[in-house]
Amino acid sequence: MQNSTAKIAIAVLHGMGEPNTHQTVELKHRVTERYLALDKHFREDDLVWHTVEWGESLLPKQQALKKAVNYRNDLDYPGLRELFCRFFGAALSYRSESDWNIKEQIDSRLREHFGRLASHRRVQPGHTPLVILSHSFSSVLLAEYINEMHHRQREQGDVAGLTPMEQFDTLAGLITFGSPLAVYSVFTGHLSQALNITGRALPQRSRDAVKWLNFYDKDDVIAYPLKGINEAWNQAVSEEYEINVGSAATSWNPACHNEYWDDEDFFKPVAKYLAGLRKTLE
Repeated sequence: MQNSTAKIAIAVLHGMGEPNTHQTVELKHRVTERYLALDKHFREDDLVWHTVEWGESLLPKQQALKKAVNYRNDLDYPGLRELFCRFFGAALSYRSESDWNIKEQIDSRLREHFGRLASHRRVQPGHTPLVILSHSFSSVLLAEYINEMHHRQREQGDVAGLTPMEQFDTLAGLITFGSPLAVYSVFTGHLSQALNITGRALPQRSRDAVKWLNFYDKDDVIAYPLKGINEAWNQAVSEEYEINVGSAATSWNPACHNEYWDDEDFFKPVAKYLAGLRKTLE
């Protein structure tokens, strides 16, 4: 017998640049469709989706740079250049002392969005499992945010004014795709111990099902495997999937970085993971 009141909250974090609404809608549709096909008792409203937007903090600088460096309008590979500038611009701005307010702005946006999800009418913020899907550089921001939240908890206990979900005490899975976390961790020295992604408020049956899944395409120059960083990361990341995403025009080159969203090599394992987690709530 299915528990009709049990839900899974799903936060989706886009990568660099402006959020692509079509990508989120497509991902939600495909994952949900596959999820429903896995068990006749599953319902569409088992899954509570929320898109976390953060990239607007960096857009003005990215747009100004694009205009400044291509003032002669003669640069080739504009799509690849934009991807390159967005990635390095985000990485440099996030940890730059002169742009420290960028990190504060991004953290504020993350806090705001996780608060919105926790206050959703179908979410019980003290109990509802939270699964996070994080694309590209958002995985770096998210990992830092979760790590700092856990540090605050170790220092002061529960963080005042935040629900258990907002403190990631109901975190029940992390799915990274197209992630540069390996590069960030090694070259900055941050996150050398990876993350604890098992929320302390989860029931034991759900805790046993929690996984960190990492997806990458070998042609995606932004994305890298994570388990080889060190033994701590090897233990933290449950499974890694080397997949082939994109169309005939993008699957063989770096443009595949933005093609994970509607590729069955990605959304089918995601749906399977959500289905397995849902069964622990019965």
